[in-house]
Amino acid sequence: MHAAVAVPDPGDLPLTAAIARPARLCYELFCEAERIPEWIPVIRSAHVNERNYAGRPVDVGFFARLARATIGYRVRYLYRERDFGVSWSTVEGAGVLVAGWAQFTPLDGATALLTYQLTLDLGGAMAEWDDPFFEGHAPSAVMSDFRDYALRAL
Repeated sequence: MHAAVAVPDPGDLPLTAAIARPARLCYELFCEAERIPEWIPVIRSAHVNERNYAGRPVDVGFFARLARATIGYRVRYLYRERDFGVSWSTVEGAGVLVAGWAQFTPLDGATALLTYQLTLDLGGAMAEWDDPFFEGHAPSAVMSDFRDYALRAL
């Protein structure tokens, strides 16, 4: 895992959104890393390299296609089943940093509050890639895309 940043960039602060689906079901869907290409448009493929004792992906390779580049990276996942939480980070030595966490808090039996944080550092080359996905706020886009996906899938 990468070391924590002492002073977070405001763009890296957690975001929240309500999803009109139960927290446990949202968590289960979010933890299906192999399905991420179904809801994050820039992710073209996800390959599970290793699963934990419960069958959850713990090492996943991703390929992302941006406007002018394709990048590959590996992510390690940690799960907190008790509070519907998951965190992830690219493996040590990766040329990019993709790290964050998500937690699904039950608001009532049918609604979850998603708290989501994402940190991206594409090695200084992001400006060269000039991808529309990053023109806005990538964490907001990912969170919104998951919310829409969860509403369709569940």
